[in-house]
Parts: sequence; structure tokens; C-alpha cells
Amino acid sequence: MSFDSIIFDLGGVIVNLDYGLTIQALSKLAGYDITQQYSQQRQADIFSKFEVGSITAAEFRQGLMRLLQFEADDEAINQAWSALILDFPPERVELVRQLGRQKRIFLLSNINELHLATSDRKFTEAMGHDIGTLADQFERAYYSHLVSDRKPNLSIFQRVIEENNLDPARTIFLDDTAHNLVGAQQLGLQTIHITQKNPIESLNLLSL
Repeated sequence: MSFDSIIFDLGGVIVNLDYGLTIQALSKLAGYDITQQYSQQRQADIFSKFEVGSITAAEFRQGLMRLLQFEADDEAINQAWSALILDFPPERVELVRQLGRQKRIFLLSNINELHLATSDRKFTEAMGHDIGTLADQFERAYYSHLVSDRKPNLSIFQRVIEENNLDPARTIFLDDTAHNLVGAQQLGLQTIHITQKNPIESLNLLSL
């Protein structure tokens, strides 16, 4: 079967991440290992709230200092929190752009205000200003903190499907977090788990 549409996750799929760098940076600010409070799989409540936009960046920073019992200025916290965001490989961005000329492409990311600002800046650093912003590369971008919903909730996948009149059977969803694929599969979307050993540039997506 050929596919009409592709829904991309952002972190770990298009932009490279290293969660360990944020854990290290926050641990340095706090003066101890904060791994128990923050990890990719199990997040304390404050992280989830920030990801769906129910608290502001200022409230998040205050809550983070309370949770981890440290004090720091806004910029130090912003830098530590965003340390995990590495780079946009230009060849990966070009693949996405090529796919966008052949198929309908969408972005669906669990992301917060501070990480989006860093991602946008690093995208421009990698690609320049001529092709527009990260969101401009897609027919539509869904950021969890702006739509007040997040993966793997069925509701966020249903929203993308309905608002864009997608046929789930002819739509592929790509994500680097396995449990995010479950909700998509329940609604009939086709899924591919992206890993460091299985990046999008290895999939021959242009032939699908």
C-alpha cells in the first residue's frame, strides 16, 4: 500500500536529543543527581503540566526550583532545561522537505515553550533563514503546549486525523518513543518506531 501522509515526531526523529545532558545540567544546578525526578519515561507532574501549556515558563522555573531544591536565575535554568536539544542534521531536514513535495506531512510533538524556542533557534542555525521556520516545513505543526494535549492520548491523534481529513490506513506516524505509537495504532494509523539505529534517513521513505 502506498501512503498519502506522514506525521512526524520532532525530538529524536528530526532533531537529535541527549536527555542525559539536561539531567547533568539540572543535577549540577541542584547539587545532586536528579534522575529520579526527571526522565524520558516517567516525569514528575510539573513537566507534564509544562508540556501541555497549563503552567507558564515562569511558573515552571519556580516549580522546578521547589522540586529540586535549588536556586538559579532564569537564563541558567533555561539553558540547563534545553541542554538536551542538539542539532538538526541538514540531510534529514532536506529529506523532510523532499517528502513534503510528494506527500502531505505534519509535525506532532510533545514539547514545551522553552524547548520550542531552542528548537526554532537551532533549526535556523542549521538551515538559515531562506526556507522559513521549522513549522513552515509542514502542512501543519501540532505542539502539545499550544494545543493543550499530548501523546499518547487518543484525542491528539484524533484531532490531527479529523482536522486534516486523513485516512489512517494511508498515514504513517513516526516516533522515537514506543508508548507514543500505541494510541496512534488504536486509531488505525500505521507506525514506525524510530531509533538511533533506525533513523528516518535509513527508511527509504521517498519510495513509500
